[in-house]
Amino acid sequence: MYIALAVLPGLLFLALIYTYDKLHPEPKREVAKLFVLGALVVLPAGVIERALLDHASAQPTTWRGLLATAFFVAGMVEEFLKAAVFERTVLDRGRIHAPVDAIVYACAIGLGFATVENVLYVTSSGFWTAVVRAVTAVPAHFMFAIIMGYQFARARFLGTSRAWGYIAPAIAHGIYDTFALAGSLIADFVLAGVLFALCEYSLQILRRARKPWRARLA
Repeated sequence: MYIALAVLPGLLFLALIYTYDKLHPEPKREVAKLFVLGALVVLPAGVIERALLDHASAQPTTWRGLLATAFFVAGMVEEFLKAAVFERTVLDRGRIHAPVDAIVYACAIGLGFATVENVLYVTSSGFWTAVVRAVTAVPAHFMFAIIMGYQFARARFLGTSRAWGYIAPAIAHGIYDTFALAGSLIADFVLAGVLFALCEYSLQILRRARKPWRARLA
């Protein structure tokens, strides 16, 4: 039951973003493959994060340690690994034919990661962890992926730097984790605001991705 509860949010978000591209939906096999690759990223991410957390300066016991953990341990490691998978398996292979394609593929990777991470947390912590993460961590990974896909789409169609496909989601992840790890009532309220802001920005991205980009730039 716990595994089902942990897997369901990621699959629902994946179905949501897949059906968003109604005109030219991506091949289901490719989306499923990227979901699995995103899931596999959890292992190297966990190894690297554990090595970094073993370093005294990365322990989230002070604000300095909290920021280091949020931005450089969780945010940078996880988002950089997901972005590397995207760059090598999607961008470099010419699979992006429209901006929304990049967003769908990035979300497949991000939700694969989020689903496995969710299973690990929920099976060890129980029902309420499943409920809380279904409305916080999993949607957050979904929105980090939207940001990532958008930045890589800009690189593909507008000639911007690919580096933003790494940096932008890592910053968003770091901001989220700063308040998620703080463990105070005030931080929880701020976290709700962060999620709301990420949601609004993600919706703006999805609206932009559906418009002709030449017309938007003009």
